[in-house]
Amino acid sequence: MATVSSTPVDGGNSPHGTGFAAGEYSVTTDNSKRRKLYSRLFYLLCVFISALSVVVLGVLLVSIGWQGHSRLTSDLLQNSHSELNPDSAGMWPSIVGSIFICGICALSALPLGVGTAIFLEEFKPTSKPLKMLHSFIQLNISNLAGVPSIVYGLLGLSLFVFMFNVFGRIQVNESSGTELFGVSHYYQVLSLAGGGHTVLIPQDDESQATISVDAPTQAVDRDGKKFELAIWDPKSGTPKPSDPKVRQRTVRKGQVGGAYSETEWYYLRLPFGKSFLAAGLTLSLVILPIVIIASQEALRGVPPSLREASFGLGATKWQTVRNVSLPAALPGIMTGAILAMGRAIGEAAPILVVLGAAVAKNSGPQNLMDNVVTMPVLIFNWAGRQQAAYQELAAAAIIVLLAVLLLMNSVAIYLRQKMRVG
Repeated sequence: MATVSSTPVDGGNSPHGTGFAAGEYSVTTDNSKRRKLYSRLFYLLCVFISALSVVVLGVLLVSIGWQGHSRLTSDLLQNSHSELNPDSAGMWPSIVGSIFICGICALSALPLGVGTAIFLEEFKPTSKPLKMLHSFIQLNISNLAGVPSIVYGLLGLSLFVFMFNVFGRIQVNESSGTELFGVSHYYQVLSLAGGGHTVLIPQDDESQATISVDAPTQAVDRDGKKFELAIWDPKSGTPKPSDPKVRQRTVRKGQVGGAYSETEWYYLRLPFGKSFLAAGLTLSLVILPIVIIASQEALRGVPPSLREASFGLGATKWQTVRNVSLPAALPGIMTGAILAMGRAIGEAAPILVVLGAAVAKNSGPQNLMDNVVTMPVLIFNWAGRQQAAYQELAAAAIIVLLAVLLLMNSVAIYLRQKMRVG
């Protein structure tokens, strides 16, 4: 009878007694060592790239700090841009302008973006046509996140600044478009009081740029109080009034007055023109895809068991979203909002397209239709000048921009952590 041997092919010399030949074990050991070597090299490569990025960032920050530290004075934060005296130039109007534009951006983009994410993620359709539409919208949102910001600037120029000329063309030094509210039109006329004192006559015909006062008429003072405007004719032989109060309410016959407009902070006109409202809405288009995608990812991270428990207790879909999904996803949504607003405050290209490159602004916006200057645009202007003083101011302004960005992020992170703990 033949006998079958159970002896390993390698004579039982395998260290593990598995029956592998010595050659096979050697190959396996070499492959394992090679994989470990590759893994180690890849790890070192990642560490090197990360360290290189940190070093480059550190060198950039040190270079900017070295160049701009001498300009980090109170004048930089309190004064405005100056063409004649760069040593006293500042960026206060640009700080205020950036805050106002980012406020408009946040008020418009965050609610719309979060609402869109909730609709796309929580209220998914069941029918095939609606599913196709849902997928189409989702695909376009993902694509829009990679569109260059200059394209959004051109879109904002057509949509918000000119509104495709539906409400008329914008003309320089003229009241263009359709004014909705927040503005009063007058004629400004010099009174007999002297010293540049003027009275205001309500403007009935906005197409008439000037008026000649030849008869008594209704007027208003700077406090908005109405009074009867008197006329003094030097040819009539009547002596000129001597009472200061009477002189303030009297004008010379034939005195010419020019058009003058008083606006409230809520002044609104269609189209928006080159206003910070148009700039803020344009920036909202830039960050809207980022907010939507980040909010969707946060909602996807909510455990399905929480929704199922809510449905099990008899809650409706909207009640589940409002009381369960949204509060649980809020920290992630806040993270997306932080990243989006960080991009918005540093954008220059859309602002340059919508508002232009003018930096001669001495204050923040006075109404919704007012123009502003932002920190990135001011840095762009200063960095492009040849004078060494402006180069130093640009570096100092970059430091201030980084500080404002870090402050915004710190506040948002604090709120996010507080919501997470709560």
